Amino acid sequence: MVIIVVDVLEILFSPFVNGLGASIGVFLIRVFVGILFIVHGAPKIMGPFRKPMRDGMRQIGIPGVLFDLVGLLEFLGGIALIIGFLTRVAAALLAIEMLSTTILYITSAALKSLPRGFAEPMFKATKGYMFGWELDTVLLASCAALAIIGPGFFSIDNFVYQLLYR
Repeated sequence: MVIIVVDVLEILFSPFVNGLGASIGVFLIRVFVGILFIVHGAPKIMGPFRKPMRDGMRQIGIPGVLFDLVGLLEFLGGIALIIGFLTRVAAALLAIEMLSTTILYITSAALKSLPRGFAEPMFKATKGYMFGWELDTVLLASCAALAIIGPGFFSIDNFVYQLLYR
């Protein structure tokens, strides 16, 4: 009985995770963050909202080419995170993008006067959180952590590593 209590306490308070537990945790972060990026990137590269979004970004000073590149980065980077391919590169690039958008949101660049009527539908749809930076900072932290930690065991990167170095 005492042994079980000690094991539970060790599990609860240990700052270390075994390799399998860490890889499962990293895998979950990769998959969920990847899905978020795909969901945010897909409308920027295809679908009925692409043109209005691109035009809206141009109105606040973001060039169309940059909008297109961001859409590709989010979509392809999200796929790369999910499958664990070039994870550190994809995560680092996505972290840089999220840092940029966070800075954009918390500086006067995001507060430029928008054309009348431009923001009202989005403001209503998001209940006032149109220029929220919270998600971007969580994605920034997640991507920075993935760039540092790496892809974990369940990844194409690990498979390639095993082929090259084992």
